[in-house]
Order: sequence, then C-alpha cells, then structure tokens
Amino acid sequence: YQCIILYKLHFVRLFILTFLQNMRSMKLFLLLLAFIALMLLESYGFSDETDRQALLEFKSQVSESKRVVLSSWNHSYPLCNWDWVTCGRKHKRVTRLDLKDLQLGGVISPSIGNLS
Repeated sequence: YQCIILYKLHFVRLFILTFLQNMRSMKLFLLLLAFIALMLLESYGFSDETDRQALLEFKSQVSESKRVVLSSWNHSYPLCNWDWVTCGRKHKRVTRLDLKDLQLGGVISPSIGNLS
C-alpha cells in the first residue's frame, strides 16, 4: 500500500514538473510569436513611414494656396513634430489630425486610409 502511495506521489510530482516546463515553453513560444508578428508588421510597412507617406500624399493634393500651412510636413521634421499631427506615445503612429480650422481645399488622397 505504501509503495502505491509513493508511486502516485511520484506520478503527481512528475506531472507538475512537466506542466511547469510546458508553461515556461509556452511563455517563451508566445514571446517569440509576438516578436515575429512585430517584425512582420514592420517589414510590411506598417510603421511611421507609412503614416509619413500618407500625409505627404495628402498634402500634395491640398490646393497650392493652402499648402503653406502644412509647411512642417516634410522630411526635415520628425513626423510626430508636425503641426496638427498627434502621435501615440508607444508606437509613434499618427493617432489624430486636427485640421478643422485650416479651411483646406483639394482632393482627399486615398492614401489617407493608410494612417493608423
């Protein structure tokens, strides 16, 4: 009878150790998967450069007489320092455009859909 109890305890201990090792492996796997997903997003162009290009295309379609108000929108300034542009803290992607008082005119570029 004592041998059976020791066998069961050994089995339970082995099960718990295996489970814990699998949990560590699962955490490592999930961390690796998240890293790969982030790298894929970056490699397929989902970055602040996508937002920069979308806004520069938008600017190019604004009527020439009003384009001067978007003069900070260029390659000399970091995207998140452009006037009327707000970026997220973590990923530095555009989260808000505040153009309502600028009275802009022109064609809205379809590339605006590439903004985050």
